[in-house]
Amino acid sequence: MSTPLPTFKQVATRPRWIGVLALCILVAGVFALLGQWQIERAVEQGQSDERDTETAVPLEQVAEPGETLTTEAGGRMVTFAGSWVPEDFDTLLGRDQHGTTGTWAIGRMLVEQPGGGQASLPVALSWFEDAAAAERAVDALRTADAPAELVGRLMPTEAPTQGDIREGTSEAMSVAALINQWSDYDGLVYGSYAILDEPSAAASGALADGAEPIVSLRPVTDTQLNWLNVFYAVEWVAFMLFAFYLWYRLVKDAHEREIEAIEDAEEAAAAAPGPEQRR
Repeated sequence: MSTPLPTFKQVATRPRWIGVLALCILVAGVFALLGQWQIERAVEQGQSDERDTETAVPLEQVAEPGETLTTEAGGRMVTFAGSWVPEDFDTLLGRDQHGTTGTWAIGRMLVEQPGGGQASLPVALSWFEDAAAAERAVDALRTADAPAELVGRLMPTEAPTQGDIREGTSEAMSVAALINQWSDYDGLVYGSYAILDEPSAAASGALADGAEPIVSLRPVTDTQLNWLNVFYAVEWVAFMLFAFYLWYRLVKDAHEREIEAIEDAEEAAAAAPGPEQRR
């Protein structure tokens, strides 16, 4: 009489293999969580910049003198009040506007601090296609030393360009470089600069002689997914599936070994001499 062969289901539902399955489910769950985390990071890094950067807030709420401008503060519209330093109005070459290279009129404002005192803030006032017109405007601005309340977009300091270094000209709105040019500088300075909006530029008298407001667009971030994180997520899903496949292979191998053992035992029993043959 042949021994009945166990089915795959019978082997898989034994306590030993149920325990192994539970362990595989636990491991797969960890892999699934890691995959979900990678997907969330990919989506998070691919989201567009949805900050409200266009509602002007007081400068002191988003930036402090001597501190690096944060990502959250960069590109925000801010309000600030203070007085101009007449001697520090100047021009900045090589500034692009709508594909045309021109010149900025720039200045230095002493911004009133909430706790008292003042801090220097570089300010870009207007753009000129003609550098000579920009020079004339700067000469006129040097008489504007009255207190002012302005609105502008806060931008991070720029690094000096190759032209600045090679030709000795000024094309970058670099706070560090401006400090070396300012007269009687002594005190606090913001690590950023402001680009005036059109009403503030007009109120400052910077829109004369063919000047234009400087175009400053709201920050836009890259909305593409981070494909490296997506790739890692796919890897974790593959590891999760492999955990179940590993359990399946272990059970299948155990099932096949049992069948082979039963068949070998039956073959050995069939080949053994019977009682009549032993006489």
